[in-house]
Amino acid sequence: MGEHLACLRGWHPALAAAELAALLPKASHRPTTSHRWVFVDGSTPPQRNEALRIASGLQCFLEDGFIHPWDDEHAFLSVVEAYLIQHPVSGSVAVRAWRQEGKIPGVSTSSLAGKIGGIMVRGAYDIDLETPDYTLALIADGPSSSLACGWMEGGGNASFGSGERRAAERPFFKPVSLDPRLARLAVNLAAGPLGTGPVVDPMTGTGGFIIEASLSGRDGMGIDIHSEMVEGARRNLAWAHGSDEHPTCSIERGDATRIDDALPENWHGNVSGFVLDPPYGRNSQGSMDAQSLLKATLESSYRTASQDAGFVLILPIKPMGERPNLPVDFEEAVELLNGSWSELLLLLNSCGWLPKSAHIEHVHKSLSRLILLARYVPQD
Repeated sequence: MGEHLACLRGWHPALAAAELAALLPKASHRPTTSHRWVFVDGSTPPQRNEALRIASGLQCFLEDGFIHPWDDEHAFLSVVEAYLIQHPVSGSVAVRAWRQEGKIPGVSTSSLAGKIGGIMVRGAYDIDLETPDYTLALIADGPSSSLACGWMEGGGNASFGSGERRAAERPFFKPVSLDPRLARLAVNLAAGPLGTGPVVDPMTGTGGFIIEASLSGRDGMGIDIHSEMVEGARRNLAWAHGSDEHPTCSIERGDATRIDDALPENWHGNVSGFVLDPPYGRNSQGSMDAQSLLKATLESSYRTASQDAGFVLILPIKPMGERPNLPVDFEEAVELLNGSWSELLLLLNSCGWLPKSAHIEHVHKSLSRLILLARYVPQD
């Protein structure tokens, strides 16, 4: 249960940190000098392994990992040698080095890795560069001019493995479909760890959220009022799993404003997370305007939610620039493409959902996305 250093992917560190906090809700999380490193204390190996398996934004953990501001090579290598003495392992070892967000002037990670390997040899470690039992990670962070080091949990893969199931590759595709890495992160942000309850997408469209929930092993349901979307999303879900495994989620025809009608009885009051990317480009409920539709969907979700449920809402907004490292302050002037920011926050509160955090994803020069997390609040 000691402290670990979590290393986040570079796509959107602020969102990745929020996802990490959702997946390890009982641990304490401490920021560092780098946006992509977070100290985590109070987690267990099974909890970390699960987070590594299902997270979109998590790269690896460093066991008792440390951060060293770069100043002098000899000083750094002395710290590494002391770490190896204090944290010995039994088995073959290797060093893996990489850098994130640019170089640190005067630092060669490959040269440092070779010198750390020399320290290991002198310490009588068994070196195995192909299939080591343990890997010592060496990570250089350009913006903070710091190095992180520690025995690595997880493979440290450079990117979330979603290339083979990009939205455009699905048998049923619409241009508005979300990228799998954002869909996976939204599901994790809303629902938290596995086993807390099912996840629901009230307007599933092509099924991107539910595909990611099902590939994670969650129970869940995607709902859409349009038969074309239901059939198409079902094809996408089956395609994502392939012929060797069965989905843990389903796609059903239903009304987002009456979610309880579509869900099994034993799900009522037990849904752990809701994910919603409203299709404002088309009217999904006949004559209902977008604001009324959102209100009715929030109220319908609240009736079936568990008391720990999260609700992630993704909305198009006017550009706010690149914001990968910082959340949105609720006092900021966010310009929604549909409706008012202040009215949206009031609406969430009035429907029993307390806004907790918001982040911006830059799409292109004329469009950004708002990813907003709200939490269930018990009502009198």
